[in-house]
Amino acid sequence: MIRVALDAMGGDLGPRIAFEGAQQVLACHKDVTITIYYFPSSDLEIPESHERLLLVECSDVIGGDEEIVLSLFRRQNSTLYQSLSALSQQTSDVTVTLGNTGAMVALARHILGVLRPKLYPALMRELYSKPLKCLVDLGANVHCPPSMLVGFAELGAAYVEALSNEVARVGLLNVGVESSKGSVVIRETNRLLSAKVWPHYLGYAEGTELFEGNKNVIVCDGMVGNAVLKASEGLFSFLMGRFKGVEGASSLVETFYQTEHRHGACLVGVCGNLVKGHGRSDLPAMVGAIEYGIDIARADLCSAIKTRLCNEEIK
Repeated sequence: MIRVALDAMGGDLGPRIAFEGAQQVLACHKDVTITIYYFPSSDLEIPESHERLLLVECSDVIGGDEEIVLSLFRRQNSTLYQSLSALSQQTSDVTVTLGNTGAMVALARHILGVLRPKLYPALMRELYSKPLKCLVDLGANVHCPPSMLVGFAELGAAYVEALSNEVARVGLLNVGVESSKGSVVIRETNRLLSAKVWPHYLGYAEGTELFEGNKNVIVCDGMVGNAVLKASEGLFSFLMGRFKGVEGASSLVETFYQTEHRHGACLVGVCGNLVKGHGRSDLPAMVGAIEYGIDIARADLCSAIKTRLCNEEIK
């Protein structure tokens, strides 16, 4: 049985999306249980009881615009803190949240711990799944020295090799493929990655290689990754609007979007399986984020990544 801890309070559309998404997932997956952590309100409609659905009422919510301050780590009754604690206490196999990214990363490091000292957790998004191709980092870390970017490459490579039969082929996102291009940080990262036996490093990657080419792990800092992600989402919305009403075109774009990529991102590098959904997620995206969490829990992703990293350290 896969046990999901769901933080219901992070999304822009409120906890209703989490309740409805959980019910849809439970109807489709008979080997899944979901525990929803929520903050009660007068207008909140509690779902009907279900033998595989547990509701946990919390007295605090971490807002989407809250800053990362010391008091955050004392708010143990918040829905986010409680859902992560379930993962730490091994009463759940995966945590799914749509909430504050900065708070999620900080609390995950605090509550769950990291897989390896000085290996910073990173948000990873599957750009598409057949074949598997990922972008890392998406915003967990904004100011990244070369050593941190090398860590992202290792985490991304371990992710790809844990979830597919592919050999990880890493590219470092840059303004060009020429050796003279890029910032001091990028050029030093390129030097460090080139000297490593694993992961297999193929050099710089330009923006066009995000969606085509043979590099299946694209590495960048969180500022760039988040901008790339939001720009891609904006382009999709733009195309959907332009193709609306054009016979066949709109459905083709939407079908590709729904079938070729995951909903949500995975925080890799912490001691647990953790999915961060988009704050603007609607019901299908909420369901997709939960199902993504179920998939990585089935694969025991965290343990697989840890084993891969340990094997490389032993060599």
